[in-house]
Amino acid sequence: MKRVEAVIRSERLGEVAACLEEAHLAGFTISDVRGHGRAPERTGEYRGQTYEMLVTHKLLITLFVEDDEIDKAVAAISSGAATGEIGDGLIAVSPVDSMYRIAASPAAQSA
Repeated sequence: MKRVEAVIRSERLGEVAACLEEAHLAGFTISDVRGHGRAPERTGEYRGQTYEMLVTHKLLITLFVEDDEIDKAVAAISSGAATGEIGDGLIAVSPVDSMYRIAASPAAQSA
């Protein structure tokens, strides 16, 4: 089992969700995150003063997949998240030693 985590533009969530659903990978978790990467700095204005925004709002999508579904998950996320611009995000895949459903008893089989 693997954990797939993707940091994406927040406005691309609908496209990523549709691509994951089309790939039959509909279960995922979303977190609001902020970060600084290769994307160009944005500027904002507050009370007439211009300032640089050092961090950008992104979404972190986390899903757990079987080993044979990794390529399908990465392709679905990439397809939905890509705009061709710097700042589209990144995808990380890491191993999961074990996983347990909370609703199951501790003696029950792993998820």
